Amino acid sequence: MPLADYIGRFWTGAEVMYGVIIAMTFTSVLRGYPEMLEFVVQRVVFAALFCCIAWGIADGMFYIWERSYLIRQENRIIESSRSPGQRAAALSLIGEQFDDTVLRNIPDDDRVRLYERLSQFLAGVSMREKISPREAATILFGTFLLSAGAGTIVVLPFFFIGDAGQALIVSNLAGILLLFGIGYTRTRDRNFLARVLFGFGSSFIGIIIAVITVALGG
Repeated sequence: MPLADYIGRFWTGAEVMYGVIIAMTFTSVLRGYPEMLEFVVQRVVFAALFCCIAWGIADGMFYIWERSYLIRQENRIIESSRSPGQRAAALSLIGEQFDDTVLRNIPDDDRVRLYERLSQFLAGVSMREKISPREAATILFGTFLLSAGAGTIVVLPFFFIGDAGQALIVSNLAGILLLFGIGYTRTRDRNFLARVLFGFGSSFIGIIIAVITVALGG
């Protein structure tokens, strides 16, 4: 299964965006010091890369924890739906899952009837299994790969271009293009113009976040 099947398409793309923004935040400190010593540049570059790696691993652990929690909640709903005496508890748990979705637009009475019908269906399904080691490994490795991969793309120019100023320009362009690509590919709109606009929007948001972080001393 691809990572998006576990954490969703939106958050899969977000992991790449986080890696780009983290790396660009680190490398941007080199902007005012184009003549900085090579070992200092390397320290900054490796710090950016290691931070992306740490972020990917930490995020993977949070996604595993969240998925385990959601499975437990779903099993509670199924178990409550099976018991006639826990009908109110089942409806309350279902409401916690769906009240903050598009179903909020349905009138309350209609929504309750929908939940009651859903509870009847859930009473006949099997309990969900706990997250397997393979699923956990897929999530952890996937988030690590996305975040570290994005960070690597951003810092790679510093390993091939001797001038820190020129490397920074190429690095920033690579990061912006990567942000554009993520925005372009993760939108569900099939219209080409909408995809392009979403790509530019992702790039702009990423740049703004990086600029704010640097301005605040991050």
